[in-house]
Amino acid sequence: MKEIVSPHMTFEDLYFRMNEYIKAEGYINLDFMGNLGHSIVRRKDDRIYIEKGNNTKLGDVSYFTFEPHISVRGSKYGYKREDIYYFDNDIIRKL
Repeated sequence: MKEIVSPHMTFEDLYFRMNEYIKAEGYINLDFMGNLGHSIVRRKDDRIYIEKGNNTKLGDVSYFTFEPHISVRGSKYGYKREDIYYFDNDIIRKL
C-alpha cells in the first residue's frame, strides 16, 4: 500500500486498488462493510472509510488506518492487522 498512496489519492481510489490487489493475491476481503480502514477522529461517528464512493483525499485527514480483514478462499480463518498512517511532506509514514 505504501508504494501507491499519495496525499492526492482518494479513499475510493485506495479501496479499488487494494481490493484488486487482495483478489489478485488469492485472498478475499472479509469486512462486513467491504472497507479497508478509516480516518482517525475523536468521535467514531465522524469516521470516513476506505470505501467505494468516498472521494475525500487521503491528505485531507490527519491520520488514517489501513486494516484489511482478509482470508484465503475456503478457509475458516481470517487475518486482520491495523496500522495507522499519516503524511509528512507528502511522504506516507506509519505510526
